[in-house]
Amino acid sequence: MSRAPRRRGRSTDSTSSAVASPGTNPHPTADDAARAGSASIKLSYAEKVRDLLRESLMDAAAEALATNSWTATRMADIAAAVGVSRQTVYNEFGNKDDLGRALLLRESGRFLGEVEAALDEHPHDAIAGLSAALEVFLRRTEQEPLLRAIIGGGDGEHSDLGPLLTGQGATVLPFITARLSARFQQHWPKSDDGRVHAYADAVVRLAVSHVVFPMADPATTAAQVTSIFAPYLSDLTKR
Repeated sequence: MSRAPRRRGRSTDSTSSAVASPGTNPHPTADDAARAGSASIKLSYAEKVRDLLRESLMDAAAEALATNSWTATRMADIAAAVGVSRQTVYNEFGNKDDLGRALLLRESGRFLGEVEAALDEHPHDAIAGLSAALEVFLRRTEQEPLLRAIIGGGDGEHSDLGPLLTGQGATVLPFITARLSARFQQHWPKSDDGRVHAYADAVVRLAVSHVVFPMADPATTAAQVTSIFAPYLSDLTKR
């Protein structure tokens, strides 16, 4: 039986069969690698600069809201506080309402981070964790008018933020509930997910009612609300 003639030429081994794209060097040098790395670093730097700009603009908007209503807050003033043109602000956020929504969501996220941190300090005591988290929730909203407006739906000093919250389809409360529900599930992985979500929803709604209509200091209210939920919570988290 005759053998097929052996083909001459380059090996078809995977290490040598790569075909270079037109205009590229099939054997990149150290300089080529350096140039590629430089391009990725530049992109990362540009993204960081943009993130910093957006954060600075939201900081300026938050500072303006400390002394003015949202209606009286001007894009030109926000731009001037950061040292950029008004057009730059529009380029980043589209319009004033979009800037406001971005600020509200950012502040909501930061606020929830503090609430979650209080909860995390008591990983093995669900009742103590609830009490600590509720006290942070109530105390921070008592101290910060902007947070109180976000949680209370735009009531009080910043009632003109209400349309922004409504324009988001009232997403702030579901956002808070979903975040806390996910955190509870991390702490109690063996608990029923549906019951955990229902518990989170009830806690958030009751906490919000105390933000809108406070009846006592945060510590007292947190203790009272915790005592109401304690029996259910004990059953929910039992191993």
